[in-house]
Amino acid sequence: MTKVGVSAIRTLLLVLQYPNRASYYDDWADAFIQSSEYDCTVVNVLGLEAARLEAMLGEFDLVVLLHSTNSDTLEYLSTVAPVLADRNGAKVVVFSGNEYNSPYVSMAGKRALLQQAGCDIVATQLLPEAGELLYGKDPYRIIAMPHALNPCAFQPGPAHVKRDKDFGVRGYRYPVYLGDDDRNRFIAFVKERAAVHGLITDITEDVRLDREGWSAFLSSCRGTISTEAGSWYLDSDDVLVKRIYAYLSERRSGLVIRNDNPLRSLARRLPSPVKSLLWSILKKGPVKYEVLDDFNVSFEEVEELFFRDAARSSAYGKALSSRHFDAIGTRTCQIMLRGRFNDILEPDVHYLAVEPDYSNLDEVLRRFADEKLREQVCDTALDYVLDAHTHQHRMSELRAALG
Repeated sequence: MTKVGVSAIRTLLLVLQYPNRASYYDDWADAFIQSSEYDCTVVNVLGLEAARLEAMLGEFDLVVLLHSTNSDTLEYLSTVAPVLADRNGAKVVVFSGNEYNSPYVSMAGKRALLQQAGCDIVATQLLPEAGELLYGKDPYRIIAMPHALNPCAFQPGPAHVKRDKDFGVRGYRYPVYLGDDDRNRFIAFVKERAAVHGLITDITEDVRLDREGWSAFLSSCRGTISTEAGSWYLDSDDVLVKRIYAYLSERRSGLVIRNDNPLRSLARRLPSPVKSLLWSILKKGPVKYEVLDDFNVSFEEVEELFFRDAARSSAYGKALSSRHFDAIGTRTCQIMLRGRFNDILEPDVHYLAVEPDYSNLDEVLRRFADEKLREQVCDTALDYVLDAHTHQHRMSELRAALG
């Protein structure tokens, strides 16, 4: 797609496209495609052959690997990294996804591949201090590139009086190896107290909607419940999470499919309804999938064994997620635990803030029930984000970083 203007950077945008992806992947791809600052060619790395990529590289000044290429697997990054290492002149920018320690996507392995690819810039979703902690030992530049609003996909919904529920939540439970149960506990506690206040809730976990469905769902809710994303325990070498994975593996019984099994790669290509059915079968057994089997272990058990005496990372590892901006775009009021939110969102200005010990939750719920106050929070947050934190703002920030 050619853009008007001689300054558009010839950009090869590498993405991983398969059914049932997180909607923010599409938002970032759309941002590049729609920006006049980048002349983009989009290529899906699913099935991309090294020879084809090598033949294309000479046509571009910039190669961008979006979050989807490295968030839940390094399989495709490992294919393209050695090809990018032999490029001639083009800058390489990697948007890093899922920036926490996972037993299934090695942070140390990701860093090694970024170095092998001769990456020029790593765009982190985290605060700069956390990005430096995870990637700062390696020879590339770290820039903070937090999520933003896609105002085309997430538009203001109807007036709150016309919405049929007070609080709505859709999403996955946090896994035990994060060492953080704040989100799981907070949603459960707010649901309980909301009932006492006579507020209507529609909260279902382990469900993910596509972008259109998620936008429509938020637009049917006066509010939603959330916390910062990420983890308090960041480790560039995965030492702690490896110990946790060894423990979880020892507890497994019966026939268990490992995450690195070739069947996992094939499953990515399945249509969403088929994939959802397969997931529900693997949750119940008798054949298990190790990623799902992790949820059979209580957080309290893992916390006692591994996190009780573990030191939190020196950098603040929590961050904004795309979901926070999605709610702002639809004018859905957020009740959230007080946090930094990349020093972008302000408590009791852009969201209603609950203290970490929940001591002011009932007062916050009473304030939420005040329609005028609630809608003022939504309007203030939306005006602020439209002015400075849309994806097109991020595109300009990246252009400035490129020089």
